[in-house]
Amino acid sequence: MSANSCVAGVIGSPVSHSLSPVIHNAAFAAHGDDWVYVAFEVRPEDAGAAIDAVRVLGIAGLSVTMPHKELVIDALDHLDSQAAVVRAVNTVVRTSEGRLVGYNTDGTGCVDALTAAGADLSSVGVIGAGATARSVIAALATAGSRISVVNRSADRLAAAVEIGNSTRSGSTIAAGADSIGECATIINTTPQGMEGVANDVLPLDVNVVSERHTVMDAVYHPLDTELLLAARQRGARTVDGLEMLCAQAARQQVLWLGRRPDVRLMREAALVELSRRQR
Repeated sequence: MSANSCVAGVIGSPVSHSLSPVIHNAAFAAHGDDWVYVAFEVRPEDAGAAIDAVRVLGIAGLSVTMPHKELVIDALDHLDSQAAVVRAVNTVVRTSEGRLVGYNTDGTGCVDALTAAGADLSSVGVIGAGATARSVIAALATAGSRISVVNRSADRLAAAVEIGNSTRSGSTIAAGADSIGECATIINTTPQGMEGVANDVLPLDVNVVSERHTVMDAVYHPLDTELLLAARQRGARTVDGLEMLCAQAARQQVLWLGRRPDVRLMREAALVELSRRQR
């Protein structure tokens, strides 16, 4: 670092476990960027104040994680069209005029990761209807997928389906958990499976999964969730949450710096860090 280094970071709560600093700093170093990325623990009630701090301190780029993706919206100057549709922001860009613009790279990162894995995106089942799910649904609709959404809350389910259909008419339907196996690819966007959050509960009946499926879990802690282990045992192709995390982070660096980093390098840095934490 130097007095001229650009500072980027992530806000969330909790955020101490985040792999984003490792991932982004590895890419900055590989490209010779005079940037440094840090994590800021921010209470939910202070999300708007954190955006004000970005202005005052001249922070060059910001990632936003749970539970702040919706809370920061009113403090920003403008929203990109997709962030406005899904009403969730995971990336803040400072323009040359100093305006702060909110974007969402979760959905496009998810599609990038699935495409790289060779997944069939013609029909996709999405489990969940929260901020991550809405972003994924919008990106899948843009990519031409037929989307079936499963969620316990009827109101949130209806809102998620509407987002898909407002992105591409007729693209998205509400579905029951028993029919999700009809989709070629299945994505869990819920926290079920996360360490400390019902990590032994499966978000779907894996008996509907077979070798014809690709199964992605947005959870990356642990890397091999119970869902992925069970899906792999049934012959399915699996994609872990770290793939999505790195792909969306690469999209963030495109927005901040105008160049795409090496996603494989970012993943390797994250795996080294995960190994270090397990010692």
